[in-house]
Amino acid sequence: MSRRLLPLLALVLLASGRCLAGPPLVIGTDATYPPLEFMEGTTFRGFDIDLGTAIAREMGCEPQWVNCGFDGILAALEAGKFDLVMSALTITDERKRSLAFSDPYYTAGQALACRKDGRRLERLDDLVGMTVGIQINTTAKEVLRKRSGVRIREYNSIDLALLDLQNGNLDAAMTDSPVLRYMLKRSFGDLRMTGSLFTEEHYGIAAKRENTALIAEVNAALERLRERGELKRLQAKWFGEDASGEGRRPMREILRAIVPALIGAALVTIQLTFLSLLLGMPIGLLMALMRVSRHRWVTIPATAYIEVLRGTPLLVQLFAVYYVLPSAGIQLDQWPAALLAFTLNSSAYVAEIFRAGIQSLDTGQMEAARSLGMSYGLAMKLVILPQALRRVLPPLTNEAIALLKDTSLVSVIAMVELTRQGQQLTGTLALPMVVWPLVGLFYLALTLPLTRLAAYLERRWQTR
Repeated sequence: MSRRLLPLLALVLLASGRCLAGPPLVIGTDATYPPLEFMEGTTFRGFDIDLGTAIAREMGCEPQWVNCGFDGILAALEAGKFDLVMSALTITDERKRSLAFSDPYYTAGQALACRKDGRRLERLDDLVGMTVGIQINTTAKEVLRKRSGVRIREYNSIDLALLDLQNGNLDAAMTDSPVLRYMLKRSFGDLRMTGSLFTEEHYGIAAKRENTALIAEVNAALERLRERGELKRLQAKWFGEDASGEGRRPMREILRAIVPALIGAALVTIQLTFLSLLLGMPIGLLMALMRVSRHRWVTIPATAYIEVLRGTPLLVQLFAVYYVLPSAGIQLDQWPAALLAFTLNSSAYVAEIFRAGIQSLDTGQMEAARSLGMSYGLAMKLVILPQALRRVLPPLTNEAIALLKDTSLVSVIAMVELTRQGQQLTGTLALPMVVWPLVGLFYLALTLPLTRLAAYLERRWQTR
């Protein structure tokens, strides 16, 4: 090959893809929305997944999918955690004011489900005085707001709304038509889809508002796929007549899919709980010692630290660490962010447990130790803390139990633990009555040994 052609070839290769041999294209999605995006084991599947992967590779990139709850997915995009969001995201005027959108790649609409043995609801006017379930942060809310008198009840995922409808607690549920067809075909045999589509909605791929160059590349790749017929092929695959016709699988096969996934998620829950408590205990002990100090310049900072962390919800602290710190130039991945937030939060509660244990001892013990010539620090180390430790071990065990259950909050920063895994499985299998009892049993299996340990320690070290 002539050396004169090498620069031209390099230019062509660079023009063919923005990240050829570069970093992956990170795409955020909420994989609880079949058949658009869902999980099978550890594999992302669905129409959006196939199309997004094809677009990325058309751009010369390798896609990296990140699973994130829909309630936090746009905040994560703004914080720079993703390059794109592709999650059945409807293009609306309100969203276009803060985001850059690609050309539409699919047209859907809001559809309504009701019970087969109930009243048939065809129009929005029929919903006046009714209670309708929707998924949080979806355009169904805007549709229902057009009619006064409709009571809206929001759920973290649409399968929970459909389950509540099936149980008779709702009059109807509204969601995107392809998702509703999938859910009703896979499960919820007592429900039916009713009426026509209430809206015409266009799905688009979102990026940060200033990232117009990336959106232009996405549009060019999408157009090439459309011209080759790839887009129609994917639509036929996921939305055609035979797209979701496998129906209910045998229970043994369902359990083989659920249990290993829950075991893997339980390990994440255990690791986060153990490490947070392990790191939080020395910080908490230090804060407790500062609080019982006789010097105000020592007690005031410790009191402020404890009150701020105990007085604000852990969910808000997670948001601050993961989504707000990037605006100050501090970028943390999911694991470090979760560990930092949980460590700080647990340290505040541990501090109060240690403080209560120290102050529960008779003040004469410190005085006796000082009269024997011990310094304050030595008396605290050899006399006070060994006795206080025995008294605080049972409440520390209870703190570990509370922390373990609080790990369910990390789904808002795209971590998959037990609760988030349960959401993904119910989205994929459309079997909430099977998945959620198993999730509860896993939590029970994790907390029961701790509760037994706390009860044993309380009996053994009961103060007399």
